[in-house]
Amino acid sequence: FGFLFVSGFTVLQVVPGRRTLCTGQTCIAGCSGPDWYEFGEFCYKPFEEKKTWHSARTSYCLARGADLLSIHSPEEEIFLSSFSKGKTTWIGLSVNPVEGGYHWSDGTPVSHTNWGHGEPNNHNGRENCVEMVTTENGTSWWNDLNCDAHQDWICMIAKGKKPIIPPEPPSPAPGASAISYYQ
Repeated sequence: FGFLFVSGFTVLQVVPGRRTLCTGQTCIAGCSGPDWYEFGEFCYKPFEEKKTWHSARTSYCLARGADLLSIHSPEEEIFLSSFSKGKTTWIGLSVNPVEGGYHWSDGTPVSHTNWGHGEPNNHNGRENCVEMVTTENGTSWWNDLNCDAHQDWICMIAKGKKPIIPPEPPSPAPGASAISYYQ
């Protein structure tokens, strides 16, 4: 990616191709696994495919030993919004069906929120999941949305935990169709 952003008095840089985080002149070893980017104690992998909240979480993040991202500080949100400029991205926040309110899918406490104006509004009583909306200049806010909408997403895994690489489905034998009918 190769970008800089300023968080308070700290200048942070993600160096393209090295998957490292540099603060000033100090670089920290990168995350294990392709296309994972480090910030603080976690590694993040953005996906630019449109999936439902549940599909993004289960079929992609959990399948890799990760989860949808949880955001716990403005600095972390600034870092994450740099991956999704001009896009909407699923985050791991959703309505807690038992206790009410919102909870992070990874079970961590909700310590930071950044709701857009008038949000959450649970439009038509069907908005139980949350997206991060990011403008082209990197400003972001959160919006509750129907979980069946299709958005990009970002997975998050603890630093030092190696992501699982999901197996590729086997290819059909040459000349065989994916569906066989027996008579």
